[in-house]
This record gives sequence, structure tokens and C-alpha cells, in this order.
Amino acid sequence: MKSTALKLAVTGFVSPNAGSMAGANGLLLRALLERGCRIDFFSKPSFVDPRPVIGSHPLFHFHATDNPFADRLRARVEAVPGIGLLGRRFDSFTYHRAILQAVAAGHRSTPFDLFLWLGDYARGRVAGLPNVSFAQGPPGTDARSVFRHFGQIQKLSGSLSAWKWWFLARLRLSRFGRPPFSFSDHIIVGSGQSKLTLMELFGFQDAQVSPLPYPVDLQVFRPVQGVRSSEELRCLWLGRIVPRKRLDLFLDAAALAISRGVDIRLTIAGDFRMVPGYEALIKGFPYPDRLLWRKHVPRKEVPDLLRSHDVLIQPSEEEDFGSSVAEAQACGLPVIVGSTNGNRDYLSSRDIVLEEDSAHALCAALIAMATREESPDAPSLSRRAAKEFFDIDRVADQLLALLEVQNSPR
Repeated sequence: MKSTALKLAVTGFVSPNAGSMAGANGLLLRALLERGCRIDFFSKPSFVDPRPVIGSHPLFHFHATDNPFADRLRARVEAVPGIGLLGRRFDSFTYHRAILQAVAAGHRSTPFDLFLWLGDYARGRVAGLPNVSFAQGPPGTDARSVFRHFGQIQKLSGSLSAWKWWFLARLRLSRFGRPPFSFSDHIIVGSGQSKLTLMELFGFQDAQVSPLPYPVDLQVFRPVQGVRSSEELRCLWLGRIVPRKRLDLFLDAAALAISRGVDIRLTIAGDFRMVPGYEALIKGFPYPDRLLWRKHVPRKEVPDLLRSHDVLIQPSEEEDFGSSVAEAQACGLPVIVGSTNGNRDYLSSRDIVLEEDSAHALCAALIAMATREESPDAPSLSRRAAKEFFDIDRVADQLLALLEVQNSPR
């Protein structure tokens, strides 16, 4: 695609040491700059600083935008129940107000074409400037999982903790907790699964939402080996551990497969977030000699971690886009994903989508992976899917096309 002269005001989440959307956003910003876009990025440096990711580029301009009073207040009260929530909301409100004021001032002096919100829904408007939100999926996915798995949460973390999370989930799904959709002129999400959820639960029309996968650095995530050389199936779980990610399903299915004589070994790479007590799932696994738990894996070690396994499993519910799934494919691994995992849009013929989210269904998938014979060039099928869907140039061209449509006269 030829270069364009779009002038973009941008805010959102960018990190040099993160996976998921924060890491992908850095790839996208660099690709947009290479295509001739001017990018003015507005953020609080202590919160998000994209300069280490972008480096020096003549079309990139960083605008430090801070709300020091609210930031200090939030830091002092965030540990206080109830008051901490209000402090965080006040911090967020004043921060986004400062962003909007700074963008409005920049728009008056050198007009922008679009305001791009990366990893979030637009939190306000600048007169005459269209908003495009590249969001991390529909809001409330973790909150809805609290209701689905309330009994398990209560058993693992106790009634007091469970009801606290029930209340916070209810608050998250209320008007008070939902993002203000009305400020977004167009929304981009990582998969058709997320688009469908926005349409079914929040009333969006088809033309208002576009699915677009995150890019993957295919030079960093690449295969270095062929098919496995032993009968043992090395299974990897990678990512944060919350009820929606269904670690319980993974462990129950693995235990069932082992009890049926399947030779598998498990690695869990990730720490527990949100609900305490979930470590009991790992401690209670009936075959501890078959399981390795790594609470933290530095980002730079993830490619080698993937390449040292035979399959990645992500049975998550309502998954917008699992970056670890895409990265596993780029490294030549097959994947198993849940029935409502958005990555199902981007799989190869080697991969398995669960027909139902049950231990028996996942056990059957594990047995299929462990017992099937594959040719030496099988990893190339996964790699080919990664190139087709996650190549940075392809994703950036699709994003730019979406932005140009929103910039067109109406």
C-alpha cells in the first residue's frame, strides 16, 4: 500500500516488555510511521511512555500529559476499600480530560485527521475529530465469568472474597462501570467473536465494528525445530490466570488424559490475578511430577518457551484475541482453543477448537494431539497461518485502510 499523509492523535497502551495488545500497539505505531502517518502521542509518561518502543522518528511526536494532583490522590487511597475505587475513577476522569484538552489544543494549531485510542474505548470528543477505538475486546468479559464460576470462586477463595468479586463484577457491568461507547465513531476488536459480542450484548450494528487481529513479530517468533522426537506431549499454558481463562478445565482434562495412559507433561507459565486462592488448583493436581509451574517468564524468554513445547492450550471463554496463541502458531506449534475463543478465526488445519468447554472435550483434544502422526513439514502449516493473519505489514495495511475510511468525507 502506498504511503499516506494521515495525521493521527493517539493515546492508549504501549509497552516494550508486554505481550497482548500493549506489545502489538508498538508494532502498529512503527508500521504506521513507515507508511507516512504523522503520529502525535499523548500520555502520562509514568503511565505509558511509547518512546522506548518507537525510538527516534521525524513523524513521531510525544506530548507528556499529566494530572499530578489526582495521580497522587489515587496513590494514597487506592488500598482503601470503596474510597480506592473512587480515587481510581477520579484519576481516570481527570487524566482523560487532560488528554482531550491537549489533543484539542494540538488540533487547533495543526489539525489532525483522526483520534486513535489504542487498547481502550474513546473517553471523550474533540470537536471535528473522528474517534477510532482499537479496544481490547468487549467490556466485562472477566466480570461475566465471575457469575458463571461463582461457586468455584467461593470454594477456592472463601465466601467473603467471592461476594466481594461478585459485587465488583456487578459494578463493572453496570452503567457506572461500562465505557462510554457513544464517543467511538468506529470500533476495532481482535476477532469476530468480540464483534459478535458487541452486537449481541451492547446493540452495535455490523458497520460500526471491524475485526482485526494483533500483529506478531515474525522475526522473533519463528520455528527452529520440526515435529517432536519423543512420545511425550509437552503442553503449555501461557498467560494470566483468572476464572475466565479456565485453568481448572486445563488441569482436569490433563489429569483425565494421564489417567487414560497418555504421556503428557504440563507447563503453566503465569501468575494468579484477580481472585486469590486459585493456586489450590495447581497444588491439588493429582500428578505433580508431570507439572511445572513458572509464575513469571520474562518477555524475551517467551519464544524459546514456546519452541520447547509441542502444543499450546488456551481454553478461555470470551477471548478477544490470545496473543500467546498467535505467537505459538508463528513458532510452528499447533493450538487448542475454547469454543468462544476469538482466535478460532485465524487457525490452521492442525489446530483444534473445542466443541464444548468441558474437561472431556479438552481431554479428547489432548489425546488427538498426542496420538496423531504428522509429517516433518507440519509446523509450516501453523507458520503459514501466522504469516497470513499476523504479519505486521498485512495488519498495518488493513488498519490503515480502516482509518482512511473513517477519514473519508461523509
